Amino acid sequence: MFAREGYALLLAAAGLAALTFAAALRFRSWPWWLAGYVFTLVALSIAWVYRTPAGVPS
Repeated sequence: MFAREGYALLLAAAGLAALTFAAALRFRSWPWWLAGYVFTLVALSIAWVYRTPAGVPS
């Protein structure tokens, strides 16, 4: 599904997005929500870069 090299980056970006959304819920501030969405987009772009296409063994 993903290349082995990308797991650490993907988990770090997803964890940072989750922490940012938790802070957004805690502080109820729109900049935290915006940062959470940005980190989610970063995590999705990392997932896109390190994906393994079908038929290509990793």
